[in-house]
Amino acid sequence: MKTYFQFKKTLLEMTSEEWEKQTFYNDVTDKIYYVKEVYDFAKKHPEWLVPDFPINKTDALKWWDKSYSMDSKHDRERMEAADTSMPILGIRIPGNKDKISVADGMNRVKKAHDIEGKKTIPAYVIDMKDIEHLGKDKNEKK
Repeated sequence: MKTYFQFKKTLLEMTSEEWEKQTFYNDVTDKIYYVKEVYDFAKKHPEWLVPDFPINKTDALKWWDKSYSMDSKHDRERMEAADTSMPILGIRIPGNKDKISVADGMNRVKKAHDIEGKKTIPAYVIDMKDIEHLGKDKNEKK
């Protein structure tokens, strides 16, 4: 099992300050969520960890292809450097029963699927209602 610090290192070797500032936005709650806070909260709920979550149950491949490009050296290298053994952060959004939204880990999903040929990936799968209390107003700074 990898430690938090090893996990942090895999995220492009971000500084502590950069890691603390990583966020995702949820348009249902109109709030931002700090990725580290959500991971820290998820780790307190081992029942949320799904070791073999089906990649086809995520929206990550669609969003990766919309947001990044294999033609971009930076995007490709970032994806290729991803550690697919680390859990992604999947959020179950009300009204979207078919797919989970990947709040963190699109590069891991892309690499696992396209490079490693995997059909599953470790994931924390969390219902949005369980983390709503962690949401911050968009203008609220940490």
